[in-house]
Amino acid sequence: MILTGCQTLPFKDRPKKDDSRIIQSVPQPALPQQPVPEEKPKPPETHTITIREQTIQTPAHLEGRLVLGLNETASLPNLDLTMISKLDTGAENSSVDARNIQLFERDGKKWVKFDLSRTSKGTVPMELPIKGTIRIKRPGLSAIERPVVQLTISIGEITQSVPVSLTDRSQYESPLLIGRSFMQDLAVIDVNQKFIATKLVLKSSNRKVLVPVTQKSYTRAIIKPVSVKGLETIGAIENVLIKNASTILKARIDTGAQTSSIDAKEMELFRKDDKRWVRFKILDTSGDLIALEEPVVRFVRIKRHGDDNDRRPVIKLKTRIDGIKAEAEFTLRDRENYNFPVLIGASYLEKRALVDVSQEYVTELSNTELSKTELSSTASTKE
Repeated sequence: MILTGCQTLPFKDRPKKDDSRIIQSVPQPALPQQPVPEEKPKPPETHTITIREQTIQTPAHLEGRLVLGLNETASLPNLDLTMISKLDTGAENSSVDARNIQLFERDGKKWVKFDLSRTSKGTVPMELPIKGTIRIKRPGLSAIERPVVQLTISIGEITQSVPVSLTDRSQYESPLLIGRSFMQDLAVIDVNQKFIATKLVLKSSNRKVLVPVTQKSYTRAIIKPVSVKGLETIGAIENVLIKNASTILKARIDTGAQTSSIDAKEMELFRKDDKRWVRFKILDTSGDLIALEEPVVRFVRIKRHGDDNDRRPVIKLKTRIDGIKAEAEFTLRDRENYNFPVLIGASYLEKRALVDVSQEYVTELSNTELSKTELSSTASTKE
């Protein structure tokens, strides 16, 4: 049948659709979500390193002056040598251990040939021009002359060209003695310590540590400055109160001597209560003699150049140098040929004082300051 125009087929005559092509979607139930397993981090790579710990001592300064110990390593930079030295505030100039000393002339000038002993290179032959001579007083003996040369000496940060006398120091522990001319205005002395002028490794230890590979072995420094806390500063010359005699005397502060010494006249040993005693007299500043009797603690032998050792009695005296109070040992000897009736040695200064040789009478002590208790502490007899 042919249709024309707007004619249409009746509904029942329309062709049927192929229902087999229609796909209906059926909703599916949601599946439970499975957790994603986490990846475990890889452990960091490690290795063992060495940590070195060093305790380093550093020098101390007091009012701009380097603190030196009783002994220091000294270098002679012009000679490429080092020597062990002792700091001696009782000596004006330095001296060195020289053997086989021979004087001669060169180009019309005085020279000296000698063997420099106990250096870092052993015994070293030397020839140097003579700068002068020094006369050494010896109580009861004739004075001796020593040739003097000029040496450049370095201790820590201090370098000085100073006169040095030549002498046989085989009886002494230190081949080089450093006098006040080297220390003047540059150093103070602490007899409690040794070898403190330069940085020094006091202790070193290693330990192994497991660390990440990015870290390397290293050294850890523990700085330990030299301590001078609790020590008073005194000068090269001070007044000292001798309580046993109720008088004040002038004293040379001498780190080169171990035991202190006092000028004693008319010494006489005797026994009392089955113990050794000594009676003697000391001269006060007014010229009066003060008689004393004290028990003998012991005897010491004093080394003397070119002569037998001198045996001296040792007693204990109560003393005061300003704020420093001490019952200290003193050797008795006639000090008539010396400038000062009292010598204060290193044992007196231990744990008490530093010595600044550029000053004198740092402490304030005079007869007007003595308390009645101090003046009457010990009965004395004046003649």
